[in-house]
Amino acid sequence: MATEAELKKIGIKAIEDDAFRKAFQADPAKAAATLGITFTAEQLDEMKKRKDVLEKAGLRESKMFGSPC
Repeated sequence: MATEAELKKIGIKAIEDDAFRKAFQADPAKAAATLGITFTAEQLDEMKKRKDVLEKAGLRESKMFGSPC
């Protein structure tokens, strides 16, 4: 189970490291494991829900503002 400190560590790593962020978006459990962190099934489910919400919000924003030039 990932602790609050470990979740914070993942967040900081995702902000600072583009490659880690992409890996985390593709497979959160695998990316976290590279830092020695494991998730419970509940934590993974929560991340998937948040990811789905953020992706949908991103799609709405891109439709609203158009593609960047």
